[in-house]
Amino acid sequence: MENEDKVTRTGTMGDYRVIGWRHPEGTSWHVKVWLVGSPNDWLGYTVTAGQFELKTGAKAHKEAVLHVIGEWESE
Repeated sequence: MENEDKVTRTGTMGDYRVIGWRHPEGTSWHVKVWLVGSPNDWLGYTVTAGQFELKTGAKAHKEAVLHVIGEWESE
C-alpha cells in the first residue's frame, strides 16, 4: 500500500509476521516483527541497506525481517 506520506508493506516468513513502512524517497524501513499469533510481543527495528540500526535483537527476527524486506524491494 502506498500514499504520499509513506509506503507500507506486510509479509511473513516461517513463523514470523513483519509489517513495515518507509518514506517514498527513503531507504530505511521501520518494521515490527512478531511470532504469528502473538502480535502483542513485537520487536521494532530500523533497517537501512540490510543493516540494523540497533545491534541487539533476536537472530531469527532479523533473518525474517531481511527476507521480507527483500521481497518488498523486489516488487
